[in-house]
Amino acid sequence: MQLSKDFTGLTMPVFSAFGWAGEENALKYALSQMQLFIEALFLRLPADIREDFPTYGLSAENQNVYLATSDPFDKEAFIAFNARPMSLEVQLGIVGQNVLSKGLAAINKDPAAAYHVLTQLDPSWTLRVQQMQIDAEAGERAHHLDLYKDSVNNLTEAQAREIFERTVYLNEEDKWVTPIYLSLRLPSERVAAMGLTVLDIAVELVAAVVPSLRLFTGRKAKKARAAHAPKARAPRVEPTEETPAGEPTITGSIKAMADSFSYVADLKPLHIRRGFINLTPAHWPFFATSSRSETRDVTVVFGGRQDKHSSVWRLQPDDQARIVLGQPVHEWLEENFATSDAIRVLARRLDNDEIRITLEPAT
Repeated sequence: MQLSKDFTGLTMPVFSAFGWAGEENALKYALSQMQLFIEALFLRLPADIREDFPTYGLSAENQNVYLATSDPFDKEAFIAFNARPMSLEVQLGIVGQNVLSKGLAAINKDPAAAYHVLTQLDPSWTLRVQQMQIDAEAGERAHHLDLYKDSVNNLTEAQAREIFERTVYLNEEDKWVTPIYLSLRLPSERVAAMGLTVLDIAVELVAAVVPSLRLFTGRKAKKARAAHAPKARAPRVEPTEETPAGEPTITGSIKAMADSFSYVADLKPLHIRRGFINLTPAHWPFFATSSRSETRDVTVVFGGRQDKHSSVWRLQPDDQARIVLGQPVHEWLEENFATSDAIRVLARRLDNDEIRITLEPAT
């Protein structure tokens, strides 16, 4: 699977085109870049997540691109990317009445577990639960009210129980449906500065909401990897002055993008048994808070969960960076990876200087 040579990132002309009136060529260019983006993103997704989205593409009518569980894309559930002059919005939508009924019935059997899934998301995600009335003759939907519209961080367990119980009741009535949305906005200027790193960030965001997708559609989580799946490896490069012999390639270059990087690491028996992942000396400056710092606390996202008890260590004598995993992450690593597997590390520095690391199979 090769990334299109035409895609270099979502530049500002892509975003500004959606704010102009009558600029047909600008809009045509923006949509073409968005289509290249979604094609490249789909190829970057782990295999188990791609199985959730058998269709993807461009909606010229809605002026966005999407990953979807069915065709047409807005029939059941989807993740849409909406480019606007000021932002790139990532939106998970569960809109199909049948899938909602199935998912909500499962949620109400264990609302505490469902609440836990939602609260593992970054507080920047907004949850919206709508109540919409269905016209019996035309079949069209009309907004009635919002059962909830706020940050996932502000949702209480008591609220969640009440909302889920109400949505189950409403979806049993022919005249009501309760579509559910999760959305997050990234500033357009920041996205434009990312270049190709926007794909790594988008993979991380998609992976973050897939547990919610499966929750609200009643789908069972896929295994992290197939038992005999082929192993992916970091691409090999010939040593140069910029890439010394023996130093692994760093994708999503730290030098080029100060607030994120992507790296594929090989796992050995000791790594899995002891619960750590080795990076390289070139990665340590990303985590260092000063020239004397030796460790850095990080948040690790794994299998739809979060752990705030992991850290990155600086190893002597060459300043190699090592991710030392908290107990829940260590157990997940042991259960889902085997000797000689590869694991993808997506690291991102958030606005509050927190560092978040997403771990996933390198498939």
